Amino acid sequence: MKKYLEARRQRTAKSFDSILKSNEAVVIHSGFPTTKPGGLDQTYDFLPHPDYFWLTDSRRFGGAVVYSPTEGWTDFITPVSEAEQLWEGADPQQPLSLFPARALKELPEFLAKKQVWPLGQAPEEAVRSTEFLEIQEALNRERRKKDAAEIELIRRAAACAARGYQVLSEIVRPGISERRLQLEYEFEVLKAGAEKFPYGTLVGSGINASILHAVPSEKLLEKGDLILIDAGADLRDYCVDITRMFYADGKPSSRQKSIYDLVLEAQRQAIAAATPGKEWHDVHRRAARVMAEGLKDLKILKGETDALLETGAIGVFFPHGVGHMVGQRVRDVGGDVTKPLRSTCGVTVRVDFPLEENFIMTVEPGIYFSAGLIDRSRRSQKFNDQIDWSEVEKWMDFGGVRIEDDILIRAQEPEVLTSLIPK
Repeated sequence: MKKYLEARRQRTAKSFDSILKSNEAVVIHSGFPTTKPGGLDQTYDFLPHPDYFWLTDSRRFGGAVVYSPTEGWTDFITPVSEAEQLWEGADPQQPLSLFPARALKELPEFLAKKQVWPLGQAPEEAVRSTEFLEIQEALNRERRKKDAAEIELIRRAAACAARGYQVLSEIVRPGISERRLQLEYEFEVLKAGAEKFPYGTLVGSGINASILHAVPSEKLLEKGDLILIDAGADLRDYCVDITRMFYADGKPSSRQKSIYDLVLEAQRQAIAAATPGKEWHDVHRRAARVMAEGLKDLKILKGETDALLETGAIGVFFPHGVGHMVGQRVRDVGGDVTKPLRSTCGVTVRVDFPLEENFIMTVEPGIYFSAGLIDRSRRSQKFNDQIDWSEVEKWMDFGGVRIEDDILIRAQEPEVLTSLIPK
């Protein structure tokens, strides 16, 4: 692992050297555990700041790694306390860092004569400054390109998730609850070797499938239901983000199949378009165009396809971006912090720059018949010439369809890292 960390630090140092003055230093803290409200000595499970973890592979709290153009990288750690030895069995002789490290208490003196840029714990006035944003974006640019160690962790996480999805395919049936599907999935994924989950498992059946982040309930699956399950797996903070559709009857109705096939084709074309140099906005538009044309065939949308994209009418049924960067945590460093995100096809897209080789992206087009969004759009009368509301009314009990995979951007064509899970 150390060779990957050294390569990451070397790349990042080169980026920092183009920005920092000789008397400046970047400090990246791991952070400290957060006490639970009213929990006295209880804390939430500690997660190191992702920038710190990426540069150190350490999950230790109270650490910091410092870079200055004149001194290079310097690591600081918090030694194991007596309380940790007593309550947690921590071994004070066990190395806490893969690199030579100084005690954290020495950090203030080390930084005393430097202009400091603290990433991860920056004060508000620093966050607003152009200099701070440029430094953070320099590190983000390096983190976006995944190395072999990161890709391997994500492959392993995908294999764990595949076991959970296999179990789901065996147990989905009328009468089982959304909550039971969540529990069965999570149990199997943990058995397969995952450490935790990158986000709360989402399960929406029937009309609940129109809720983008449907929290599993005690609702029982009914005959004819389609079921949207968005669930992942996490290893050392590296994760996969996957969505698959299931059917209570074992196979889709003709109406369900028409929407599913449309979303699947949109995903296929979006994945094919995701090549180095391609703007992510263009990938989104590719998926949106496919779905707009399909919804026109179903008489839900009407008019010129380009106009449906430009006005955002397609966003009434495809109300989110086609995907985001994934890797360390479920929302990786996808936004350029030096500029605001732009919108396209009626929605804000989280990634607003060209793709590069070794980026890992989710591709997750979806079509939903969301009562709240449809009602607001109908009241606004903005899309009366582009949406046939009487036709939409026939679909209000449908729910929604989303299909999501994680892809690795390659020079020729993307690799689908989650292809183990059947669609």
